[in-house]
Amino acid sequence: MSHLLFALGWAVGGAVVGVALNYLSRWLARIEEIEFQQSTRDSLIMPVLAAGLFFLFALQLGIQPLLFIDSLYVAILVQVLGFDLKTRYILDFVMFPSWVIAFALAFVTPWNRALTWPWPDWRTAAVAGLIAGGIFLVLFFGGQLILGAEAFGFGDVKLAVFIGLATGLSNLRMAHALLDGVFLGGFVAIILLITRIRSFKDAVPYGPFLVIGTLFVLYSQAP
Repeated sequence: MSHLLFALGWAVGGAVVGVALNYLSRWLARIEEIEFQQSTRDSLIMPVLAAGLFFLFALQLGIQPLLFIDSLYVAILVQVLGFDLKTRYILDFVMFPSWVIAFALAFVTPWNRALTWPWPDWRTAAVAGLIAGGIFLVLFFGGQLILGAEAFGFGDVKLAVFIGLATGLSNLRMAHALLDGVFLGGFVAIILLITRIRSFKDAVPYGPFLVIGTLFVLYSQAP
């Protein structure tokens, strides 16, 4: 019962974080000169998502260092998801500081040296970030070369770097996060093409799908 109460309390904290993310997003959007207007319904996306995810992570993990680390990642990913859905942009003023945060947290992320290799410490986090960013950089330029359009936006490249830093190489978490996101995005893109909602020339924003894939990995795979 106390565990459930803690999770509910953590969810309330998540809702507060979500409200703060709305204000932060509007402020940063003005700085980066991106139009970002929220209706009443739009303003509920980040608080509701943050509250629900905070609850799930707290219910699963309880009070431990990994909960605080994952909750910070959840807050970043919720902002990216909510903002990208509305504007199809990923803010530089969110991504670049998030790289620093994820790299710093790699020094303290809990792991078991006896059971996992390579360990998700600062060395493997940096390598994972470079690999993930490099893969999406190739996809970004490849899409322009082959399709004459951006198959992936450059914001997705920056997001991939963060995902690599946050998940690391242990248990192939980085690979699973990216593949889950790409496969989910591809599946939705195929459905949109079949239903003729989108054409081949229309870009499908992959940021939200990468976020969903990463959240699934953070929740289902411990470092």
